[in-house]
Amino acid sequence: MKYLYVGATPEADPEALTAVRARVGSEFGAPVREVQLPGVEFAYDAGRNQYGSIPVLEMLSRRCPADALKLVAVTERDLFIPVLTFVFGHAQLGGRVAVISLARLRQEFYGLAPDREVFLERASKEALHETGHTFGLVHCPAERCAMSLATGIRHIDLKIAAFCPSCAARLKRGSRES
Repeated sequence: MKYLYVGATPEADPEALTAVRARVGSEFGAPVREVQLPGVEFAYDAGRNQYGSIPVLEMLSRRCPADALKLVAVTERDLFIPVLTFVFGHAQLGGRVAVISLARLRQEFYGLAPDREVFLERASKEALHETGHTFGLVHCPAERCAMSLATGIRHIDLKIAAFCPSCAARLKRGSRES
């Protein structure tokens, strides 16, 4: 049997990890297991004061359990790829691993009062999005779909924590072909 693993780096918010685990398990219909992950200090870029998501994905690939269908990591660290200022998350398209960053999902990052409900909803949406990429889903033109491209926090807020009918059908077709 294959499992969806959801793990967190040591500093990650435990309640966000619980929300992500529940949403990913529900949406993908696979049993979820938790895995402990190391910190990502090795990926720190002092020039950017951020963490490279590519080295994080490489580490996750090496640590991915043999019985893992997918491994989704949750971190508090602010992530980037060289061509973008930041990323909310990053995944191997059609691969086994993904990571999401909670850093920019918090209201406080934008100078606003904390809102736990909004934060946890954003974390769930981003986890669905990145996990969707690991199942081969690409960005969707339907702005409410979890697979819609988000270049800012408002884009995430417009989404729902689910796939549109088209992406859900692609996901279902893909699981039958596996």
